[in-house]
Amino acid sequence: MSKKTEFQALDLISAYSEKKKNPSHLELSQISPNPTQPRLIGREDTTDLVPSMERLGLIEPILVRKDKGKYLIVAGERRYRAALKLGWKEIPAIVTDANEDVCYEMSLAENEKRKNLNPWEVGKAIQFLRKEKRKTAEEVSELLGYSGRYVKQLSSIARLDQKSVMELMISGKPLSVKNLEELLKRKENRGGEMISPRVGSGISRVSINVGKLTGKVRDNFLKELGLLKKKYGINE
Repeated sequence: MSKKTEFQALDLISAYSEKKKNPSHLELSQISPNPTQPRLIGREDTTDLVPSMERLGLIEPILVRKDKGKYLIVAGERRYRAALKLGWKEIPAIVTDANEDVCYEMSLAENEKRKNLNPWEVGKAIQFLRKEKRKTAEEVSELLGYSGRYVKQLSSIARLDQKSVMELMISGKPLSVKNLEELLKRKENRGGEMISPRVGSGISRVSINVGKLTGKVRDNFLKELGLLKKKYGINE
């Protein structure tokens, strides 16, 4: 199977956009949220949607796929939940015949295109695609339009548990890559290896604070540092 046919989420988004003009109307009772969708935080919060949908209706249909006689949501769960709160009986929807794996990729790409996901959620989705769906880093980079380095960054952030991420959010700090990486370092006791340049007279220097490192970690760090000094002929 060629790469193009097995990894077609971006093509599906284009097809989805083209079908928006003539959606079907499905009964809400036939539709269910997808338990594996990428969005993990705030998926039930419809505070901003209910007033606008009550006033203007649904501007953009949801996307669903058939599953055992019912429909699972691929994109638009918050719109679906807002419709439930408004007491609607049916909702405009586009039905795709794509398989489960491609629908997951499409949901991730669609959410990321709208900036609906925070970096931790994207990292968890990348982790899922790499481990469970056996996608390569190159395929994930292509899906999201990210560099390989950024994909690795997000994958490492995914090691954080949801409780820690929620606590960071409640503290008022934005869920940025920088803040999440700092949180991960604290959780994994890696906050002490700080390297910063000293202001000098043209001579490049670095000061290294290893005070917070524990015994074995500190010993390994100093051993590796010694090897680097030897390699580059540094005697100080």
